Amino acid sequence: MRGLPKQSRGTFLGLMLVLIPLWALAGEDHAAAPASGLEWLAGMRKAASTLTYQGVVAYIKDQQVDSFKLYHQVRDGHEQERLVAMNSPYREVVRTDGNLARYTGENQRVVVETKPASQSVLINLPEDSATLERLYRVHLRGREYVAGALTQVVALEPKDGYRYSRLLWIDTETCLPLKLDVLNEDGQSVEQMVFTTIDTRNPIAPEDLQPSSRTQSAVTQVSHREARPLESLNWSLRRVPEGFQIVSYSLFMRPPANQPIEHVLLSDGFSTVSVYIEKRGNPVNAGAYRLGAVNVETAALSDHVVTVMGEVPAKTVGLIASGIQPKAPAP
Repeated sequence: MRGLPKQSRGTFLGLMLVLIPLWALAGEDHAAAPASGLEWLAGMRKAASTLTYQGVVAYIKDQQVDSFKLYHQVRDGHEQERLVAMNSPYREVVRTDGNLARYTGENQRVVVETKPASQSVLINLPEDSATLERLYRVHLRGREYVAGALTQVVALEPKDGYRYSRLLWIDTETCLPLKLDVLNEDGQSVEQMVFTTIDTRNPIAPEDLQPSSRTQSAVTQVSHREARPLESLNWSLRRVPEGFQIVSYSLFMRPPANQPIEHVLLSDGFSTVSVYIEKRGNPVNAGAYRLGAVNVETAALSDHVVTVMGEVPAKTVGLIASGIQPKAPAP
């Protein structure tokens, strides 16, 4: 070997013997990594629902930053999740398997809402990759670090104007989603979620998965949600954009008036739209408005009030609201 002193040749060869296996391993890891955006999303869904992890999550919406502590555990086939606000107002969400309890309130008064829930409290996770590919252009955008972890950036761009774009930063080691950015029609960020710390190695203490003592001593109002069969829905949704499907229909009583409210949830996998229908009492302030990434449209329909809201463009909630009609009675 020319150019190297004799005493350096042994060192050089020894270094090469060390590096060659490392290069081979790196090649194997690269080959095993997901090759497409859809594969990354499938891995993300599996990781988010099967791994045990905890961390601090920041939500940025309407130029306001909220921090939450997240705990997620899977043990003996049972999934548990708890999200706790680290700043005021008080908010806490606890999910055990398919049931979710949401605690909100101030001044020692807590409202509890219980409802069926199979999705993570952190992020909507797509189930049908074929439908997702039909509605979005999914592609990769390089790699960046989030919370000290290397991530793959996956972009979802809608093929129509009825949903928002999304950017996802997926941990290359665990496939957990460490950052989400929701972009409106103009490409502006309207909502962000980002882990500032993430721990997938240490076990979670049992008490960290249970509602706080505050919720058990101060609950004064409870809102129970009852899942209903879709066949019992007495309303038609005639103008729903392609890809949105009804994923649940429920009835709940909202305290303190305990007025029954119907709730229809639609989703395309990532974007969700809620339709609330209730008996009209006071005069209705019909119209449209925006809350961060959420667009809302309220309308009077006979003796009912219809409210459509979701993290979608204004024209989406407007279209859905315009097509809601009572079903004709069966002959």
